[in-house]
Amino acid sequence: MDLPRPLSHSSITMYQECPLRYKLKYVDNVPEKPKHFFSFGQSMHKALEFFYGVKALPAPSLEELVRYYKENWISTGYRDQAQEAEYFQQGRDILAGYYSRHISAYRVPCFVEYDFKMTVDGVPVTGKVDRIDRLEDGRLAVLDYKTGKALAAQRIREDAQLTMYQLACESLLGAEVGLLTFYHLTTQREHSIERRPQEQVDKLRRRIVETAEGVMAQRFEPRPAESSCRWCDFKVYCPIFGGKPPDAPRSGTDGAQAAAPLPAVDEGLAVLIDRYGELMDRLGVVGREAADVKAAILDILRRKGYVRAFGARYEIQRSGAEKLEFPEGNKKKVLQLLQEAGLYERILAPSGPLIQKLMTDAGTQPELRAALRELGSRIEPGDIKVTPL
Repeated sequence: MDLPRPLSHSSITMYQECPLRYKLKYVDNVPEKPKHFFSFGQSMHKALEFFYGVKALPAPSLEELVRYYKENWISTGYRDQAQEAEYFQQGRDILAGYYSRHISAYRVPCFVEYDFKMTVDGVPVTGKVDRIDRLEDGRLAVLDYKTGKALAAQRIREDAQLTMYQLACESLLGAEVGLLTFYHLTTQREHSIERRPQEQVDKLRRRIVETAEGVMAQRFEPRPAESSCRWCDFKVYCPIFGGKPPDAPRSGTDGAQAAAPLPAVDEGLAVLIDRYGELMDRLGVVGREAADVKAAILDILRRKGYVRAFGARYEIQRSGAEKLEFPEGNKKKVLQLLQEAGLYERILAPSGPLIQKLMTDAGTQPELRAALRELGSRIEPGDIKVTPL
């Protein structure tokens, strides 16, 4: 058989983890259930595509960024309206923190959401790079946003996704890649490394060819593993779990899947279920409205320098502490400052909590505080406490 579609990093990874799952998704076109974490990731990517998608300066304002995020929010896959509202607020907070940290050094990238199509040793390959910047030496910097759990330190050195992006950029754009970065949005942390060596690129080439050969030879055996099987949507079709292929009869005599009988109607329960559904819908709407109002309050407090303010029935107070975040390029300078001040033994790494403790220490010299503020970006408190009057 031919390849059902060009290979990509995600489809290659899926085939390597479980060839049967690849077949069900890409050959049989069996749909997977919507996942809230995919929707959240797509919403964040779309917002940052808007932020960096301008043709020339100035950059979009924070208000414009948040408005675009809200208007293009993807709501599928969430457990309920409450979970959706929680993630919506988390994404809004992430964008506010990202804006505060990066707006001062904002510049228009070379490419945003760069779609590529290439052929690797006869195999069609496709993908999309979140952002490509130009380094001072003329080489390219490739960046991919991540919104999931914290990244393992080893991943930046081994992950084949960045290797594929390096191969694509150098093959199609005619410039050498100098820097590869995973940007973890949840923690606002950059994981960067220099370009992949040739042996790592050659290893990816072999992996691409081996995957294509397996697909075309129709080698689609299941490959069970607890980490992947636990969340798989295709268990009903997998022989490991007693399932049958999607084109095989599943129950009854005509090959159609029998519908499960509906339970007897309990009118009291039905009323409660509908009432609960209505309340959860309202909770989602109210949660998003509350997030808008909170953002507006915080914006006014920042501009006016207030930490406390009053309404007719409630008072609010900013909570949390101002933090300093340091870009990767300034961390060596921070350590040098600490060493010169005789504080290197107290703080062996320029982490936010340790620096914050130093900044609030009455014994810290004002000159050192000023120098650290110059190297870092201020992350203002992003929460408020509400108390009835």
